[in-house]
Amino acid sequence: MEEIAPRLKAVIPHIKKVGAEDSEELFQDGLALAAKMLHDLEARGKQVTPGNVAYYTLLHLKSGRRSHSSGRTDAMSSGGQLDGKSCVLSLETEVGYDPELDEPVRLEEMLTCSTDDPSMTAARNLDWDAFLGSHDYRYGVIVRALVEGKSKLEMARACRVDYRKIGELRIQMASDILDFMETPIEDSMEVPSWRSNLVVDREKMACRADRRRG
Repeated sequence: MEEIAPRLKAVIPHIKKVGAEDSEELFQDGLALAAKMLHDLEARGKQVTPGNVAYYTLLHLKSGRRSHSSGRTDAMSSGGQLDGKSCVLSLETEVGYDPELDEPVRLEEMLTCSTDDPSMTAARNLDWDAFLGSHDYRYGVIVRALVEGKSKLEMARACRVDYRKIGELRIQMASDILDFMETPIEDSMEVPSWRSNLVVDREKMACRADRRRG
């Protein structure tokens, strides 16, 4: 390894890097690859020269193989990026310009939205299905009526109860919901930290734009 290391160190700075890789990191990775290669060859009783091990180690590094992975299908893999199948960009990469705010538009702002993602919607539907399936069937009628914007009188008719009783049912349903899924309700009311950070950044940009206009 003492003879292999100088050979790797001399060539690795000229090898194409991907993502956040640098020469020192690639050198350490190359040493790990060379050590494994040397160990496997010696275990099989093969005699090799330091030059041969260094040569094939450098070929592996150039092709995108790393000590931790040799795959090419992972979007983050070095091989996949060298093949041009994927690339890694910082969320702070500028992808456009907003003339109104006189500020660049960053990638992170293009990938966010104000609505819930599908996984959150699915989880919320599961909570509601479990709640409605284990309580008074009229709760489901009331929830559907609320979603459709129906009046209390229409709810009462759908549940086949009088106007006073539908008010009692709604109060009881609200209490049962809190008992059944208090934590999910609290979680749904919290603003994700990543969204808060974006809001702060946008407010700073808007303030700077206002000061320039003033």
